[in-house]
Amino acid sequence: MKKLSSLITLSFIAFLAVFSFVPKLVLADGMVIRPDPYSDRWDYSDESNQQAFINYDNGLQKMIISVGLEGENSDGVVWLFPIPSDPNKVAIDVVKNLPQLSGEEISKKAKSNLDDTTKFLQMTQIYTIPFVVLFGGGYVGAPHMEGVGAPLEMKGRGIEQDVIIYEHLEKEGITSEIITAKTATGLYDYLRNKGLKIESGSIPVLDNYIGKEYSFVVSWISSSENIVSAQRGVFVTFPTKDIYFPMLPTSVYGSKIVPATIRVLGYVSPKVFQSIKSYTKTEYYIDSYASFADDLKNFYSGQSRNIKYTKIEVNMPSKFLTEDLWISNFSPLKTYYSTFVANRPVISAILLLIISSLIAGILAGLVVFRALRKNIFKLGLFGLSNCLAIFGLLITTALISTKEKNESIKPLLTEIKQKGYSWKRRVVVVLFFAAIPFLLFGLLTLPSLISELSYSSMKIFRGDFLIPILIIYVLPITALIVSFVIKRIKIEDKDLFEQLKSASYSSWSFQPKDKMKYVFVPMFSVLFLIISWLLVKLVGFTV
Repeated sequence: MKKLSSLITLSFIAFLAVFSFVPKLVLADGMVIRPDPYSDRWDYSDESNQQAFINYDNGLQKMIISVGLEGENSDGVVWLFPIPSDPNKVAIDVVKNLPQLSGEEISKKAKSNLDDTTKFLQMTQIYTIPFVVLFGGGYVGAPHMEGVGAPLEMKGRGIEQDVIIYEHLEKEGITSEIITAKTATGLYDYLRNKGLKIESGSIPVLDNYIGKEYSFVVSWISSSENIVSAQRGVFVTFPTKDIYFPMLPTSVYGSKIVPATIRVLGYVSPKVFQSIKSYTKTEYYIDSYASFADDLKNFYSGQSRNIKYTKIEVNMPSKFLTEDLWISNFSPLKTYYSTFVANRPVISAILLLIISSLIAGILAGLVVFRALRKNIFKLGLFGLSNCLAIFGLLITTALISTKEKNESIKPLLTEIKQKGYSWKRRVVVVLFFAAIPFLLFGLLTLPSLISELSYSSMKIFRGDFLIPILIIYVLPITALIVSFVIKRIKIEDKDLFEQLKSASYSSWSFQPKDKMKYVFVPMFSVLFLIISWLLVKLVGFTV
C-alpha cells in the first residue's frame, strides 16, 4: 500500500513537470475563438482538455477555470463562458496559480484496506499464516475588484444598448470582462469590436444564453510583454442554487473529444444528463496535504489538510454536450460508507472480525453441539472468543460445558474445587494457550536472532534485543514452567481425579467430556475463513 502511494505521488509530480514545459497547451472551459492569421476569418482554437476547481459554500460558488491562452500564436484569442447569475453579483479575478489536489480515491483506498483486512482475518487462525505470507501477497469575501456592479459603456454604435460591461479587469497579462447581452447581434458586434471577423449567427450555441439570466465572462491576452508560460486561471465568484459548470459551449468542437475534469471541494452529486452518462466518471478523493498558493486563500477558506473533493471527468465527442452540468451539493450515501472503510481500517477490520466470528460460531455450534442449539448466547460466546485468535477459541471450547451435567457428580466437583484445583487448572490452560503462539513465533525467528547475535554477544544486552527476547522467549517459557508446577496433583487427591475420569468428566475443565469439541474447532475455523472472505468481498462490492 505504501508502494502504491509512492507511485501515485511520483506519477503526479512527473505529470506536473511535463505540464510545466508545454506552453502551447490550451486548457479552457467554454469556447476559445482564434483569428485566422492568413485571412479575414476566425475559427475555434483547439482545446486539449478542460480543468475547473469549484468551492461551493452557503449558496456561493467560487470557481477557478484554467485559461490556456499564454504561449505562441495566442494574440487575438478570445475566450468566453456563461455564468447563470446577475452580473452585479459576479466577481472576477485572475490567479497565477491553480490548486494542486491529489490524494487517494476513497473507493480504491477502501478496497486496498479490505485486502489487508482479508489477510488479517485469515491470519487469526494461526495455521494459515504461512499460506497468507506465501500466496497473499460559511462565505469569504470575493476578490476585491474595481468597479464591481458599475456598468462600463462600450464605444461603438448600437452596442451599448445590447451589451453592457459590468466589470473590466487587467491582471497577469490577461484582460477579463463581465458582460451581458440582450441580443445575439449585440454579442457578435462586441466580438467584432475585439478584432474578430465574425458573422452574426455563426455561433448558434450562444443563443441558449442570450436574453436570459446569464452573464458572460470574456478573456483575452492584453499584455504585449512576454508572459512566463505558467497556467493562469480566471477566478469567478457568483451565487447559485446548485453548483454550475458551463459545458454546452464546448459542443462547438463537434466530434473532437475535449476531456473535461471538474474538481469540487467536498463530496457532491453531479446531475449527469443522459447523453453523457456512459462517458462520465465520478470519483471521490481525500487529500491529506493539499497545495494552495497564497493568491488562492479566498478560494479554499484556509483549509489545507484532509480535503475531501469530488473529481468529475467527462471524455466524449463534444457534440454530445447538449446541456450545462449542474451538481447537487449533497454527499451520496456511498461516500460515508467508503470514507469510513478508507479512513478507519482498524475499526472496520475489528467489526468484520466480530461479525464473522459470531456467524461462524453460531453455525458451527448448531451443527456440532446438540445440547446448545437453544442457547444461541453461548454459541455466540464461542464465536466471539475467536477475536483473540484461534487460541481464544481453543481456551473457550476447553473450559465451557457443551453437554448436560451429571448431578450425582456434583459433591465430587465441590470437593475438588475446595482444594483449589479448579482455578489452578484454568490458569494452566490460559497460560499454555497464551504462551504457544509466542513460542511458535520465536521458533520461526530463532535463526535470524542467532545470526544477529553471532556478530557480537553484547547485542543481547541492548534494549532493541533484550525486550523482544524477554517477550518472545523468557516470559512464555516461564509461563510453561509455572503451568507445569501448579498442575500437579497431590498424592492424597489422585483418587478424586480417578473418580472424575470414570464419570467421563475432564480433569482440566471439570466439565463433561465431549469429543465433538474436536470437531467444532476445525469446523468453526473453516466456516470462519469462508464467511470472513465472503463478508469482505460483499463490503468491497459496496464501497
